[in-house]
Amino acid sequence: MKNVAGEEYQTPRQTADQLDISPQTLRSYSGLVEKVTHRTDYFHRDQNNGRLYSAQNITDLAQVNIIKKEHNKTLKNAISEVFGQQIISEAPTSSTATPAKSTLPAEASAATPDNSTDNDNLAPVLYTLKQLSDQNTEVVGQLKKLQEQLDETNDKYEHLLKAIEVRKSTTSSEATTTANSAATTPANTEANNKPRTLADMQTQSTETKKGFWSRLFSRD
Repeated sequence: MKNVAGEEYQTPRQTADQLDISPQTLRSYSGLVEKVTHRTDYFHRDQNNGRLYSAQNITDLAQVNIIKKEHNKTLKNAISEVFGQQIISEAPTSSTATPAKSTLPAEASAATPDNSTDNDNLAPVLYTLKQLSDQNTEVVGQLKKLQEQLDETNDKYEHLLKAIEVRKSTTSSEATTTANSAATTPANTEANNKPRTLADMQTQSTETKKGFWSRLFSRD
């Protein structure tokens, strides 16, 4: 709360809390009030050109809220209903207003560019854009991390496939070698383990005897 020339004024934050609205909404309300009344100096200003709100200002804005909610009217219509009956050419509430400014006709005052109002109306939009920009930045960061994880997973998958191929090749080679060995070994074993018949033994005995006598008579 600030005391100016013996009158108490509330700051925008205090006023917004009393009206149960956000400071951005309060700025929009105030800017529209200044447009409807054609008074850019309708609200008192501090040394930083920030708005200050009197008890009457707060009462009027509260009435705007009630009309807007209970009668389902637009903000502009509600403000027009509350502030439209006020005399546009009455002396400005700001004690710091210059005499030349206070004596301006309503038409000249209305023609004055309302840059502060435009800035107030843009404030919620800029705030929303900043939030969207921050969210986009966060999403881009998350997507980058996911891409890195995906690349790492692909590398591991490729290494695994190569290992499987090498293993399959080695296993196939070992199986071929084993099969070849198994094919030759039974044949040799069968020949060695084949039962000898009586005729075979007699033939071998005869050959042995012939060999003995041949060696004996061949000696000189």
